[in-house]
Amino acid sequence: MRAFTVHRLCSFLMLTGANVLIDVTNKLKEDIHRGNDWVYCLMDAIGAWSITEEIYKGKTFRYFIAGEAFDWQLLAQRLCGSVNGLIPKDEKEDLLILGLLPDRLQVDSIASLIKSRAGHLKYRGFLNYYYGVIVEEALQSVVEQEIHKRNISRSAKYISNDRAQAFTMIYGLSIEELLNMYKLTTGAKYRKGLSLMQYREFTYWLFQFRLKNSDKAKVASDTNKGLNYLERINSSVINSHINSVA
Repeated sequence: MRAFTVHRLCSFLMLTGANVLIDVTNKLKEDIHRGNDWVYCLMDAIGAWSITEEIYKGKTFRYFIAGEAFDWQLLAQRLCGSVNGLIPKDEKEDLLILGLLPDRLQVDSIASLIKSRAGHLKYRGFLNYYYGVIVEEALQSVVEQEIHKRNISRSAKYISNDRAQAFTMIYGLSIEELLNMYKLTTGAKYRKGLSLMQYREFTYWLFQFRLKNSDKAKVASDTNKGLNYLERINSSVINSHINSVA
């Protein structure tokens, strides 16, 4: 009797959650139909969204990594998919792929919109994801590029795996050692390679590992290196975008 009751309770909670999500997507459609700016409507829907992960059309969508880092673009992609045809395609692609707002909203930023319309919890998660995944990936890329240039200058016979060297320089351990520690401490299971979602989760774990195991000066220096690299990349993307529509 107890097992039956628990099963019914779980089914009820799943159904209730599904109904809430349907309400969110329906309200998003209604708000856009009323003539409200679709970006503001999307941010409001992000704020109303109440689950951290789901299986949608056979795929797992995990919006909060480790319950802390909010992948807003993944949720935005999910929500935009429910309002196909109501959003200008070019504006949607700019936002979801490049993280660029329409020209009419250039006085705003993604961060300010999430903070003002999606709420404090999502904003805090947005910052965690930005520093823990986006900036961390940028740090890995820029260090790998630096090592590649150094190896090239020393001559080809000394060149080895640039990425492996970058990980050792940043984290003090090899990729294999870090992956084994990640699996041991988180219980993560996978066979060959990492999916995109798994790699982002691993990257966030690396960010936390770096904070715990590096001195404050190195943490600050490495973080600034990642931020500066991102600034250069973003400036290049924005300039390219401006030139493409000029």
